[in-house]
Amino acid sequence: MHSFDEILVAYRRQVRLPWRPNAPPSARVWMLWHAPAMHLRITGRIGEFETATRQAGHGWTSIDLGPHFGRWVAGNEMFEPLLSHPEELRGLLPEYEGAVAQTIAAELNRGSDQDVLAVQGCGSLFGLAGVSRVLDRVVHAINGRLLMVFPGRHASGMYRLLDARNGWNYHAVPIPPDPL
Repeated sequence: MHSFDEILVAYRRQVRLPWRPNAPPSARVWMLWHAPAMHLRITGRIGEFETATRQAGHGWTSIDLGPHFGRWVAGNEMFEPLLSHPEELRGLLPEYEGAVAQTIAAELNRGSDQDVLAVQGCGSLFGLAGVSRVLDRVVHAINGRLLMVFPGRHASGMYRLLDARNGWNYHAVPIPPDPL
């Protein structure tokens, strides 16, 4: 696994590369993958990624999906019935996935083609919403770059959130890249 410093160096390298305006949507998604055990270090030092982004001449916005589910379920019209029948929550998960996508897309729409939107808290989606399905819903709205702070593994194009369950193949730019 990579150290924090190796991940930051790889990010600095990536954010300084010229941004092609005609890059395909999947190339506008950057997956900042790291060992789940390093997640607090990454999120605690996220300001260093912001600094690197701004030094490269780009804007920066960050959102945290960590508290998103609690707010969403508490505001849902089904909240009171769910207290008595929590097993019914599974039926609302596609709706939650859409709410996550709407949150990300709204932030993307505020940005320019020179901005990075960093999405923290991807691990909080585990078991509730698929990261790949959320990305599929928002990829059309990416003007600049979407940085997914991703606790998990990446190898040969396959991403595994929290090192669990089967991974999925997504054509995002992995940071750091696969070892040679």
